Formats: sequence, structure tokens, C-alpha cells
Amino acid sequence: MSNFTSFLKSKALLLFMAVALAGAITTIIILSIMLGKAGGKTRALKIENSQLASQVTNLSSASRTGEKADDQEFFRRDFVSIKDGIPDSYLLIPPKQQPLSNKYTLFVYLHGMGSNYLEPYVVANKTPIAPSIRDAFPSAVIASLNYRKSNAWGNDLALADINQNIAEISYAYPLDSIVIIGTSMGGSVALNYPAVAPDSIKDKIRGVVSVEGTGDLAELFRKTKVDVVRLGVAEAMGGAPEQTPESYKKASLLQHLDQLPKEISFAIVSAKQDKTVPPVLQRAVATALEKSGFRCKLTEIDLDHEFPEPQIYVEAIKFVVQNR
Repeated sequence: MSNFTSFLKSKALLLFMAVALAGAITTIIILSIMLGKAGGKTRALKIENSQLASQVTNLSSASRTGEKADDQEFFRRDFVSIKDGIPDSYLLIPPKQQPLSNKYTLFVYLHGMGSNYLEPYVVANKTPIAPSIRDAFPSAVIASLNYRKSNAWGNDLALADINQNIAEISYAYPLDSIVIIGTSMGGSVALNYPAVAPDSIKDKIRGVVSVEGTGDLAELFRKTKVDVVRLGVAEAMGGAPEQTPESYKKASLLQHLDQLPKEISFAIVSAKQDKTVPPVLQRAVATALEKSGFRCKLTEIDLDHEFPEPQIYVEAIKFVVQNR
């Protein structure tokens, strides 16, 4: 009898376990369905919210320099343009150390035509510039922006994305100063940006480093020896200078020097053998800035249109940030 009772108990236990297992499986399935639906709603909400701002929470997590900076040198940040809903990305390089004031300096890097936001780390046959800049200025935040397509030349969409990226970075890193740095096309946009930036950003810009850039896109269109550059400028500006003169004026610093804050310092780097953006264009910018009372330094290097050594950038940045 006891054996029979034990048999029944074991059967009951097995039945109970089977029912419990079935219930658990059912619960998991229901939860999976619910989570899947919730995930769909969450993704939809994220997509909707990204129309207004980028992934600022990711930026905030990256701002915890003690946790992040030593583990990973840079991060890609995705965003959706509030101007027209186009997705894009930029590179965020957190500071190696926190500044004593808890207020950060932001170095904004703008790439050359045909390149992208990876340029500070990926330059063919050249030493990348970002590590040297980061070592020289360990408490600075560095952001390399894509500013629309590879030949935007500072048109309205490019400027809108630059504004958005800087504003969003400032949520994670309270800024007290901004330095705009650029090479070639980026050097041209860097020169012009402080004149056309919104006041909330313009008031924080303390320096500009322009390497092989121009302050007059119409003159570049006429003087460049490289057809691809001429075509790229025309595409970005909507035509030749005679067809869309206002676009060229808006994107050219020399057309509105009076809109620049007087406290901005400029470091202009000119390549003596440059046929793409001829050195006469950099000399014209330096001369105009000096005549207008701006603190400006022109550095001439014996190169063609190419990346100079990282130390050139470092010294130029030192010039624009000193005595401020």
C-alpha cells in the first residue's frame, strides 16, 4: 500500500511540475509578445523623439570621463537632423581629464571635401591629428562633425547640423568656450561659422584654426586648378557664383567680417604649393582679419594641398586659446 501511495505521490509531483513548466512557458511567451509590442512602441517613440534631438542620453553617459575616457578614446554618435529628418553621425572624443572649473572647452573639427567625420583618425599616409590634440589638451572635448554630405561647403543644411550637434554636446558637457578647427573645405567653413552661428554658440567661440581654407568661395571657384573642387562648390552653392551670388556670400567670411565677435583669435595655415586652395586665398583672409582688428597668425608651410603634421594643429590651437 505504501508503495502504491508513493507511486501516486510521484505521479502527482510530476504532473504538478509539468503544469508549472507549461505555465512558465506560457508566461514567457506572453511576456515576449508584450515586450515585443512595447519594444515596437519604444522604438517608435525613439524615432519620433530623434526628430527633435539626438541621443543625448548617450552623450551624457560618455561625459562621465572617469569611466569612459580611459576605456575608449572616441564614440560615434548618431542623430537625426531637426532641419529635414536626415540621419547622420559624428565623432565624440571625451576629455582625458575633468577641468578644474567643471566647464569644458569644445574643439569642433570640420573635415575636408570628399572626407567624413573620421578624418582626425584616418588620413592616408599621414599621422592622424586627433591623438596629438587630445594629448596636448587633455581636458578638452573634441567633436568631429559630418556636417551633411562630403561637399556641403557650409550651406544651410550643413550649418543647421553643426548648430544642432554643438547644442546637444553642450547638454552633456557644460561649455565655457569653443574653438572651430577645419582643413580645406572644413577650414573654409570654420572661418565663416562664427559669423553665422546662433548667438548662444557664437558667444562661446574663442578661436578658429583654418588649414588651407578660404574666406571667399567665389574666388576659390575662379582660382582653383582642380575641377572636382570647382564642381563641388557649385553643387553645394546651387550653381556658379554668377548664378547664385547670395549663396556664395552667405558661405564666405570676407563678405561679413562685421558679424564676427572681436574677441575671436584666428590661426591661418597656408600651403605654399597648394593648387587646390591657392595660398593667395589664405593671405587674403589673414590680411582682411588683421585690418579689421582681429588677433591673427598666418603660418606658411612648404606643402601642396595635404595634411600638415599634427604639431601644426597643436601650435595653431595654442595660439587661439592663449590669453583668453
